[in-house]
Amino acid sequence: MNFQYIKIFALIFLALCSALINAQSLKHPVIYTTVDEREEVLSKIEKYDWAKSIACQLHTQVDPHIKIHQADPGAILGEIPVFAKNDHQNAESQAAPFAQGHNRILSLAAKAGMLYYITEDEKYAQFAADILAAYVDEIAPRTPQTTSICGFAFYDARTTYGPFALTYDFIWNYLKKPDLKVYNKATNAYVLFDQVKAQKAMTNIVGNVLQEYGKPDRHGKFISNHPILTATGVLFGILCVEDDMERERLFNVFWETGTWHQNSFKHTILPMFSDQGIWPESLSYSFMPIITMVLNIVDRVKPEMDVTADYMHVFEGNFLFDYLRNPDRKFVRYGDSKRNNDNTADLYRYTLSIAERKGYAELQQKAELALQLSYKAQGGYHPRITPNQIFNNFQALELFWGLPVPKEVESDMDFNKPTVIVEHAGVALQRNAVEKDNETYGLCGIIGGAHYVHSHLTGIAMELYGAGYVMAPNAGLPPSVKERKIPLHEHYFRLYAGNNTVIVNGTSHGRDEGSWKGMANVWQNTVKNIASEPKHLEEPICANFSFATQFLKDEVNNCDQQRTLSTIRTSETTGYYFDMFRSKSNDENKFHDYIYHNLGDKTQLSNKNGKVLDLKQTNRYQTDIGDVVHSPGWRYFENTEVSSPTKEAIKVRFDIKYDDRYMHMFMPAGVTREYTKALAPPSREARNGYIDKKTQVLAVRQQGEAWNKPYIAVFEPSTECESSIQSVEALMNGDKVVGAIVVSKVKDKIITDYIICQDSAKDSYINKKLKLKFDGCFGIVRTQSKGDKVQVSLYIGEGSKLSFGKNELTAGENNKALKEIN
Repeated sequence: MNFQYIKIFALIFLALCSALINAQSLKHPVIYTTVDEREEVLSKIEKYDWAKSIACQLHTQVDPHIKIHQADPGAILGEIPVFAKNDHQNAESQAAPFAQGHNRILSLAAKAGMLYYITEDEKYAQFAADILAAYVDEIAPRTPQTTSICGFAFYDARTTYGPFALTYDFIWNYLKKPDLKVYNKATNAYVLFDQVKAQKAMTNIVGNVLQEYGKPDRHGKFISNHPILTATGVLFGILCVEDDMERERLFNVFWETGTWHQNSFKHTILPMFSDQGIWPESLSYSFMPIITMVLNIVDRVKPEMDVTADYMHVFEGNFLFDYLRNPDRKFVRYGDSKRNNDNTADLYRYTLSIAERKGYAELQQKAELALQLSYKAQGGYHPRITPNQIFNNFQALELFWGLPVPKEVESDMDFNKPTVIVEHAGVALQRNAVEKDNETYGLCGIIGGAHYVHSHLTGIAMELYGAGYVMAPNAGLPPSVKERKIPLHEHYFRLYAGNNTVIVNGTSHGRDEGSWKGMANVWQNTVKNIASEPKHLEEPICANFSFATQFLKDEVNNCDQQRTLSTIRTSETTGYYFDMFRSKSNDENKFHDYIYHNLGDKTQLSNKNGKVLDLKQTNRYQTDIGDVVHSPGWRYFENTEVSSPTKEAIKVRFDIKYDDRYMHMFMPAGVTREYTKALAPPSREARNGYIDKKTQVLAVRQQGEAWNKPYIAVFEPSTECESSIQSVEALMNGDKVVGAIVVSKVKDKIITDYIICQDSAKDSYINKKLKLKFDGCFGIVRTQSKGDKVQVSLYIGEGSKLSFGKNELTAGENNKALKEIN
């Protein structure tokens, strides 16, 4: 054979090999949707108002810019902000405006790409391509180490890299036109689109997030949510890399290997999800819809991996949040959390998409029910595509993954379970719901505490809802990132005194070693649930009673603490909380302080006869232990006035004048205490103007231990200025306080609750005078008297035997039982 022909064949062979090596087998679009799904998307737009609304919003936001661009192609490109030189150029606050500006332009391009997919009108593709090319020209000449848009590594992957990749993905077939020209502002001319440069820009972006040039990942390490929030910025880019071998390699780094900056999704991120299936941070940080989104995308692109089967507990965990709502549907709050932040609808839509596609019938039913309740609370489903959404800019995904939700969902699921346990946060929720006007008359409270990313230092803190308000709030999170660093947050809200808890010897503090934030001293041991009825998400044995007991072995302050919270219903419109807090130092027991915050305009303290307590000014809370955060944080108390030591029973009323709501608080007689009322900084996210008003505070000091003589407080939220509770009396076992007798008057009924709350299930209580006996840790005897008729209820929440007079009740193997006697 002629040598020249051999040379030609060799060149052809090499070209074919090169083409195979660099082949693109992935069809685009692929991230949000596919070509095969287009007819289904168009059908949704035609059939459903919500889908039509999303498409209309895309047109509204993009079409005006298209007209301007057609007349002056340099106009939109002239609005692109300057580019940072590297991802360490700006601090977070400095990067924000740059990220906002770039994200606005790139989001327009991505939305134009979506409209091209929907309409097949090339004017949208050309608009998107012109913007994309401008960014390619800037990014392609760089290296991964120097690639950045806004100058802050954490922001680019969350704000700009995602829409850049989405734009490429949606207009991919348009970009492949061999003669495609894009506008170049520098030359004021149209030039050929450079595919090689575009791929270089894409790999630079991916490389900038992965940072393979940095340290390797350590699988199983404890991390923050950062690599979750940046995951879309890298995954979207990886799916746009055309070289099959390189794309697979990069995906393997993302999913399997990981890096120190972008941890392995499989081996570092997903293992952090507890058996409960939620991300272990404060509540509003735990939503993490990106996890469900990524699992869905990976399953769609790589069905052979079957990732949904491996992580069903994560999808199930998405529904735990709906169990953590107060009666007004706002969330309970623990740690750095905002009760008004609600990202659950995205979670449910993503989960519904997975469930419907994979045939998970039970999961689909749960998602449909949760979405139905969400839409009902919002007055219907009205999706909104925010024009300049900087973070979580995935609202248009609702068009591609969204599914119609039946108006009626047949399900026996009930999100009003009495007991909910959040293990990583050490939190136990207690709820008592009513069918009519639950927002006003429903009860919901939480107790607990732990160390986790975005945790506060609280010991066993408490939060209570009532009469339409979170009356007794936990501290929560300030509106802005900047405010998280001010002394008010770091030296008060994040510490014991900013929450409803018990402080030991005036020195309760946290540890810096192991804290999620340096110099914050917020490490504490995790509070554990040791008893409850019902158990987590189980059905109660009684509509009127439930309880949960939490225990803290505090190794930082060398003390033991135990708190029981019970919701007790007396009628459809009345009910109360029973709170018992045991605490003892394992060193010297000098004194304890029970700290309680309540919204309101006025606090009134009186004895059982209604005589107002005499108070005098005190500066006893103007102290701290001298650590970096000024523990325990009570220097922020103002106008502190204290009573003389008293053993009397005390009644406290907190008044909310805005709409005449009240919290009635009772502490029984028998233990010498001093009661201090004070004002504290306003409560975050409070309604009806109370976000700007000082919070009412009660601090109750008791000398010595508070274990055998624990704090007992009974709280009745109400729309009435007079409480239905008539009296609260301590139940004694010798010198030991083991419960309370709470007498209520509800219309023409006298209801007496004998509440026994012992510190161990092995304890026995005998009261010969009352003919009352109980073996166990929590039980209630209720008598309801109306005329000459008496109804008796015996309730064992955790125990073995309960007797009252001639009536006896024995619990079975599950240590709970109920008996009602007329």
